[in-house]
Amino acid sequence: MGYSHVLITRPEPEAGQLAASFEGTPLTPVVNPAYAFEPLCPRLALDGAWPDSGRRLAVFTSTRAVEFGLRQLPAHFFDGVEIAAIGPATASALERAGLQVSLVPQGKFDSESFLGHPALAREPGRALIFAAPGGRELLQQGLGEQGWQVSVIHVYRRKNLEPASAALAGLVAATGVISVWTSENAMRLLAEALPEAAWQKICKGTGVVTSGRLGQALKELGVGRVIVAGGPGNEPIRASVMELI
Repeated sequence: MGYSHVLITRPEPEAGQLAASFEGTPLTPVVNPAYAFEPLCPRLALDGAWPDSGRRLAVFTSTRAVEFGLRQLPAHFFDGVEIAAIGPATASALERAGLQVSLVPQGKFDSESFLGHPALAREPGRALIFAAPGGRELLQQGLGEQGWQVSVIHVYRRKNLEPASAALAGLVAATGVISVWTSENAMRLLAEALPEAAWQKICKGTGVVTSGRLGQALKELGVGRVIVAGGPGNEPIRASVMELI
């Protein structure tokens, strides 16, 4: 199948960076993030968040949790605290901020893999999960079952975006579409928001996803051919797209 366009649905600034990487290739990027992010003020009094004794664990679920969470934390917040990241990109963001990460999932970079880390079972204490509303129930429940006292701190939220007119025009004009997906929420939002003609162009093309779970969700929404990229970053996504052409 010949491809003329690549639809990029991940949020900014990664969407623009990925689109720029296709300059000089036969593909025309169509940038249409399904949502943007905005900060939330946490409802927990962070100054009193930690107990006087016992283990303290701060879990960051995404680079956005790092970006928006660190803005709101007092300077002494991480004194005596173990810091965990759900994936390598999140760990890198924490390390760039001068923090030492002690726990990262082994194998896949998701909640299930994180919960299997052997260090979590040792003397559980107090855990704070920094995240957006929704989608981290498994992580909270799993830590609770291991004996941790858990709170989820919502430091940012998603803001849904309407499909851009330029993106719609690009999809309708495309002779073949490769679509890039890093979020199941984005899939479902755009499946409902896009006109039928535009969504059918996506379904007849090939979807590039960052996990098998996302691949299954995309197939359930009607996309017939799906491939899984070698990682969640822009470089492995671009490599998988280029293999298709």
